[in-house]
Amino acid sequence: MAENVVTVAFGHMPKVRTFFDWQYASHERYWWRGENRYSIDPTAHTEFYATLLTVAARCGSGVALDLGAGEGADAIRLAKLGYKVDAVEVSAVACEKIERFARSQGVRINVHNEPMETVDLSRSSYDLVLMNGCLHYVRDKSRMLRRVRAASVADAVHAVAVFSTSTPVPAEHAVVPVFPDVEGGVVERFYQDWDMLLHAYQRGRREHSHPGFGPHVHSHIKLIATRKTCAAGDQ
Repeated sequence: MAENVVTVAFGHMPKVRTFFDWQYASHERYWWRGENRYSIDPTAHTEFYATLLTVAARCGSGVALDLGAGEGADAIRLAKLGYKVDAVEVSAVACEKIERFARSQGVRINVHNEPMETVDLSRSSYDLVLMNGCLHYVRDKSRMLRRVRAASVADAVHAVAVFSTSTPVPAEHAVVPVFPDVEGGVVERFYQDWDMLLHAYQRGRREHSHPGFGPHVHSHIKLIATRKTCAAGDQ
């Protein structure tokens, strides 16, 4: 019975892995093709990344977890800020690129080639957790968020960007199972008692960050939250 439950809950992950292996192998840089990709200057980034970098710097270096790390741009920036970073990524091709790109920037990332739903999170207690563009590939978001919270320190910062249902998932992305959240849904309810450092809806935003797809739009829920607002300097 347990094996059947796992198959139902995570059976879509091989399709996701195959999709991203192909995308990452087909392009030298699938994400973050701009020259600001590794900049730790908040002014070089959009509001979500600027807020994350500002909060991460003010809270001080610690241990960070980057789930669904892609090619590692977020993880590398956190490492440049002095964090010890665990990057979890289902694509083996992406994991090789994370390690290669990190070396080119003179930092080290601990890379784990595993699905985020089943990776062992007990290896550390995390001060900062980033879930950027990965939760919409997770069917049971509540379970995943509980696991992440259990692996976080009491005053951890969590940063989330997830597809919302405000616009349909683009056909290019719907070739694999995708589970966007509704506005006011599972993700936001999970963090309703946390201090919000950023909380935004992006609806119908034209996508331009990755190659190989035709013109399409995304809608996102984006938030950065903490149970203790270290960014305000009141710790």
